[in-house]
Amino acid sequence: MSDLITSTANHHVKYLRSLVRSRKDRHNERRFVVEGVRLVAEALHVGQPSVLLYVAEQLASTERGQQLLDQLALLPNAFATTPAILAGISDVETPQGIIAAVPMPQISSQPASLIVMLDGVQDPGNVGTLLRSAEAAGVGQVLCLQGTADVWSPKVVRSGMGVHFRLPIVDGLQWEDALPLIAHCPQRFAAVQASPLAYDQADLRQPSVLIIGNEANGVSSTTLSYASTITIPMLGALESLNAAVAGSVLLFEAARQRRAK
Repeated sequence: MSDLITSTANHHVKYLRSLVRSRKDRHNERRFVVEGVRLVAEALHVGQPSVLLYVAEQLASTERGQQLLDQLALLPNAFATTPAILAGISDVETPQGIIAAVPMPQISSQPASLIVMLDGVQDPGNVGTLLRSAEAAGVGQVLCLQGTADVWSPKVVRSGMGVHFRLPIVDGLQWEDALPLIAHCPQRFAAVQASPLAYDQADLRQPSVLIIGNEANGVSSTTLSYASTITIPMLGALESLNAAVAGSVLLFEAARQRRAK
């Protein structure tokens, strides 16, 4: 660890800020930003960060923060900074005193028997929630079609709560790129408002792809040309569920059926 970083012109500060703000920079660099004690600690279990900035007094104020602070002495790319510098990089209201740039994980995936595909899901909170539900339901891979919120953005990463380090995720796909990845799945179900097939009538024990569409417009017409439809019947006047809720319902129905099998 070196001298305190106090200038916004510091190259580490500029680098982290660019990764926070720019999807293009994240993907060009194949790096993304994790922030907070829990996420940074999980990132350190996976590998060494490209660069890490921290505020020592903030970390020292909690037991978990102090444990993490003790680890930083062993990292050549960890640098102390001021609360003001960290706040200028972070996109959260109350930074936790630590932020790091880490490589996008290369998680190998065998052909998965349950795949989630996101088709234009744009709210970062929905994307992060769907990633967490996917992991909890035993999904083997997540595929993100173009038009979906950047899965490596700070908001999605925070919402995902570490799932990015454990679940195989492929993003930026066109349908022609996705087809070889799902060729082994005989079933592809796109969630829609109205379909002859209810979600609990489908046999989700077979290798399946579950597709969740855009919050306002649903799945694309291209997706409908490649997939069958499935719906979640609802009582009352409600027309549709939140994308993350609908996706989670489908995922845990698949998990229930597979447990029964």
